Amino acid sequence: MRKQVLVINPKGKGDLHELRAQRLSAFLDADIEFYNVDRKQSRGKATSALWPVVASKNWSLIYQESTGTIGGNNLIKAAKARGQKYIVSSGDPIAGYFKATKGSLFAAMISVYEKELYKNSAGFVGWTPYLTGAAMHLGAPRAVTIEGAVQTDKFCILPDEMKTEARNRFGLPQDHIVLGNVGSLSWNPRAKYSYGLELVGCLKNLKRKDVSILIVGDGSAKDRLQNLVPKELKDRAIFTGRLSEDDVIQAMNTIDIGFITQTLDQLGSFRLTTKLPEYLSCGVAVAMSPIPGFYDYASQAGWALPQVGHHPSDPEFHKKCAEWIDNLSKEEIVSKSKNARRLAIDRFEYNVVGPRFRMFVESLWD
Repeated sequence: MRKQVLVINPKGKGDLHELRAQRLSAFLDADIEFYNVDRKQSRGKATSALWPVVASKNWSLIYQESTGTIGGNNLIKAAKARGQKYIVSSGDPIAGYFKATKGSLFAAMISVYEKELYKNSAGFVGWTPYLTGAAMHLGAPRAVTIEGAVQTDKFCILPDEMKTEARNRFGLPQDHIVLGNVGSLSWNPRAKYSYGLELVGCLKNLKRKDVSILIVGDGSAKDRLQNLVPKELKDRAIFTGRLSEDDVIQAMNTIDIGFITQTLDQLGSFRLTTKLPEYLSCGVAVAMSPIPGFYDYASQAGWALPQVGHHPSDPEFHKKCAEWIDNLSKEEIVSKSKNARRLAIDRFEYNVVGPRFRMFVESLWD
């Protein structure tokens, strides 16, 4: 009899977690049923709507991509009431995330849920080895690291003529070093920060004139970031807004250095952004905060950013980034970028991480 697997995506249809869950579960020799939580419903209604699906049969396994409480509370309930096996996958430490975004009190409360979620699971799937270790410390009985992956046949290095066309399209000078950031531009009032702020701050402090920045994405911070760019630098700061995936690939091929900044705390130090494999697969060198993920995954294709303070919103950090860029040669950038795509293929290709996911899941069935 074939195994029956329920895959839950608490983030809702169209989210990147759905795509990851679909691609990883495709490696399983099982009948797969997908459930996307309806994010338009209230949290209570969404939680209640999911339970009949969870309880509808004795699933061989339930796999939840992310650690959201809508699915998580149902999984804990099913494990305690029916002995249901489940695994959860996460790219963030739960308590660490809420400590950074909502403060220590909220983090202390959510940590109770985090421990229950891991303790009652059959296993944990970490997007980084640091999250994997942390989950086991919190009670997960089994664990594996399955990094965020990339389709290297899609995210690729474009021919030179297409790169030239892309720079023309986005208004980037052909002879400039382009510093780039791709991602959601959501303003965090508590931290007074959004991705892209460090690029604007760096640009404002640069002495050299042959550097432009490209910020790809949309959100509540976009207008704020644009307004922070001085008038005399407007032509060197390009904001694209939201792009389709094909256009993102074009944009990445205009970038010389992809910036990946994280907080140096109990949140950022455990992370490895989903954009890292995409930058590398497009042959883009990366500049990363000095978190473990840089040294373990990307050092051959990039640089550790200056360690100033603990947050990338720090103006002193922006100044140090500018000092580094002012002294960086184009030859060094080319040298680092030559290693990028090989790292993506060796470490982040779905055909690399997918079989590992299948082996782990099958070990839970035995």
